[in-house]
Order: sequence, then C-alpha cells, then structure tokens
Amino acid sequence: MADKFRQDGHQAQNAAVLLKVAQTMAKLGIAPFPRNYELFYDALCGQNAALTRDVASLGPEPAQSRLDEVGIKHHLPGFAAIATENIRADAAQTISAINHGLNNSIAKKEAFAALLRHFIDRLETDPVAGMSEFADDAGRLRDAVTAFEREERAFAISMRETVAQLGGIGSDIEIMRKASIRDPVTGLANRIAFSAKLAALYDDGNAAGPAALALVTVEGLRDLGESHGAATAEKALKKLAPVFRKSVKKNDFVARIGANEFAFVFHDVSADNADAIAQRIRASVEAVEITLPNRTFTSETLSLSTGIAMALTASSSTDLFTQAELALHAVRAGGGPGVLVFSAAIGSRATKTYSPHAA
Repeated sequence: MADKFRQDGHQAQNAAVLLKVAQTMAKLGIAPFPRNYELFYDALCGQNAALTRDVASLGPEPAQSRLDEVGIKHHLPGFAAIATENIRADAAQTISAINHGLNNSIAKKEAFAALLRHFIDRLETDPVAGMSEFADDAGRLRDAVTAFEREERAFAISMRETVAQLGGIGSDIEIMRKASIRDPVTGLANRIAFSAKLAALYDDGNAAGPAALALVTVEGLRDLGESHGAATAEKALKKLAPVFRKSVKKNDFVARIGANEFAFVFHDVSADNADAIAQRIRASVEAVEITLPNRTFTSETLSLSTGIAMALTASSSTDLFTQAELALHAVRAGGGPGVLVFSAAIGSRATKTYSPHAA
C-alpha cells in the first residue's frame, strides 16, 4: 500500500510538471515544438541544474535560435537534428570555399601554361628575334613564375586550414553522435542507447546468450532533490555514475533511463550471478555519502530497488523489459529496497491495473 501511495505521488508529480511546462511555455511565448517541450521539461524537472539556469536566463519570448543554442549546448536528443543541420551548413560552406580555391588555382595554372607556351613558340618560330624582345618575354615569364609560386604557397596554406576546419567539423559530428546516446548529467548511456542495446540482444529473434537485464530505481534520490534542491540530486547522480561503471565488467552495459532509473545488462551470467552482482552494486551505492548543502557534517545515503530478468527466458526485448519491470514493481510493492529475479509466480501476481512500459 505504501508503494502504491509513492507511485501515485510520483505520477501526480509528473502530471504537475507537464502542466507547468505547458503553462510556462505559453506564458513565455514559446512555440509548441516537441524539442521545446523536451527542453522545458528537463529544465523544470530540475535534474540538470546548469540547464535550468540557462533556460531561466532566456527571459520572456526568447528567439527560437536561442532556445536551440541551449538545447544543443546541453546535448538534448531533440536538438540533435538542428545541430546536425548547422554542421552540414558549415561543411557545405567549407567545401564551396575549397571548390572556389581550386578553380582559381586551375585558372592561374592555365594562364601560366599559356604564357610559357607562347614563349616557347617564339623561340621556335622566330629564332632571329632581337635579344631585347626575348629578354622582355623572359622577364614576364620570371614574374609569372614568382607570382605562381606565391599563389601556390598561399593555396597550400589555405588547404591546410581547410583540412583542419573539416577535421573540426568531423569532431563536431562525433561529439553530437556521442551526445545523442549519452546522459548529460552522468555521462552514462541514455535511454536511446539502452533501447538499441536491448534490441541487439535479440538480433535474430532469439536471445544472443545468457544475459540479464536489471532495472534499478535509486531510492531516496527523488526525495533528496525535493528536500535539498536539484543541484544536490545532480551531485548525487554524478557520484553514483562511477560506482555503476566500476561495478560491471567491460562488456557489460549501464544506462540512465529516467530521472532516478537505471538499467544494466550483464553478459554471460546465471540468475544467481546477476542477483549477486545487483546486491554488490546496491551495497556500493549504500556506502556513498551525499553531503547536504550548508551542512558540513550531515550526509544522506541512497539505496537501490532492482528487478532482474533473464534473456534466455524471455521471447523478445520487450518481453525481457516487461519481466524486469514486473520484478522491480514487486520489490517496491514489498517496501523495497531490494533485489528480485523475475519468476512465473511474479508474472501470475501482476494485476491488470499494472501496465508495464515498452522498452
């Protein structure tokens, strides 16, 4: 019953945030684009203090370009297309400059070649021409060579600068690619990357091997943010991220998939192994002390509720996610925190009022 009250409270809170997003956007004259809803939802949820500050500094009726700048700065997935278009425009401008430089260089080379052919023709067709005339032609040819060498050096420098600029554009593209699959607060993979990872477990329609999915809720994180501010919750998340990374093998996977929710994929494990790993991660999290603002000698701790499902006993990635979520729901319904591996008994106890989310 206590868990139901918590669930209802969290749902009510999310509904309140969504209503506040719509009201805030309307008040500030923000266009109702999906990416703008994402921006203001993330800002008002308070899980990224820097984003919240940047949005607050925009003022009333900010230009869409300023909203896009903030979204791109904080690597929000909805703004990836805008960032990609900016990069594409920069690349197109750079390529146009290269084309102009090449055409200019070719034209100068052709002019020099014509001058050289003219000089050679004079030597062949008019061998008795006066020395002064040849001297004049030689002087013009020498000047042309000097100018040609100068232009070639300038073009070479321009090409090096252009190559460096293209390298920078390539780096920007790589940064955006990584940002699109990374959580900006923890640096862990995000839900987009998690969905791809989960789908890859069933590439050919069957489980790739003995893997386990663990869905985790960080107990106490939401209350920490509500009581002590978004910056404190963000600091806690940044402390948990390295704990999670160090707690899994190199070929395992961890992602942040919600405000206080994470997902792990353990490879080559049995149900007992997965349970033991989850228990170890929980103990590591409970050992982390979160200092409170303006309270030097006061700290709080967090814990984990974890639901585990095994890939070999699920028919698809969606089924695997549903089983793990049912196990997590059972843990929290029992008062949590704790760890529970999905079983047929848990599935049979699932009520019709519980609707698991698609992965």
